[in-house]
Amino acid sequence: MIMKENKNDFIKIPITTNYNMFNRLPMQRPTLSKHTQELVESIRYSGLTRQVICCKVDFFTGSKLTYVIDGDHLLECCRREQIPVRYEYIEVVDKDDLIKKMAYYNNSSKSWQLKDYIHAFSFCNPDYVTLSMYMGLYNLESLMIAAICNNGSSYNSVFAASTKIKNGEFQITNPKAAEMCKAFSDLFIKIGVADRWVKKQFLSVFIQAYATYDHKRTLANIEEHIKTIKVMSDPSSANEFIQKNVFNLI
Repeated sequence: MIMKENKNDFIKIPITTNYNMFNRLPMQRPTLSKHTQELVESIRYSGLTRQVICCKVDFFTGSKLTYVIDGDHLLECCRREQIPVRYEYIEVVDKDDLIKKMAYYNNSSKSWQLKDYIHAFSFCNPDYVTLSMYMGLYNLESLMIAAICNNGSSYNSVFAASTKIKNGEFQITNPKAAEMCKAFSDLFIKIGVADRWVKKQFLSVFIQAYATYDHKRTLANIEEHIKTIKVMSDPSSANEFIQKNVFNLI
């Protein structure tokens, strides 16, 4: 043990050179050699200034083991440099609580992207497994796929989907999500490279139009108007053009 002064009190921080006592969480992001190298250089210059955050749970093997919540790179640096690891335990209630705490601690060093939340929650939520699968199948932004999967009725759901994903509350409520993701992906195979805002405009109208959607006709309309689609520059006029000329809504 080492003693760390904290104003009027002392906090006991355990240290160890038993690097093998620490286990990697299956939903944790992979370690990056570049980040490890930078951290090694920092430790060599200014010493070890923080500790590894751990939990002890039996979710994965049935036996209580120590898992690293935050500090995988730090642990590897200590192992590499053969210096003692400082560590502390925090309480974890269940898998959802574990993932939320992983995100909280990891965001202090390198913010989680939406794909990191989806990857993590896929270990305990089948809807996230399906969402992750769609992300692998279709070259679309995760939020666009989530907007289709969430309820398939309004593009406004894209923002609500982001919060739900991060809170572990995301559910696929649209029974036509798979066919809609495929159809929307097909549109941009036909269109090719397009700005993000163009895809957003297309998605908004696509969701609105899907009740009477004709995939073959829509692809033909895109081919007919591809030159105009490629040079669209104003979102408001683009939305009207897409409604009228691509999806035949007006």
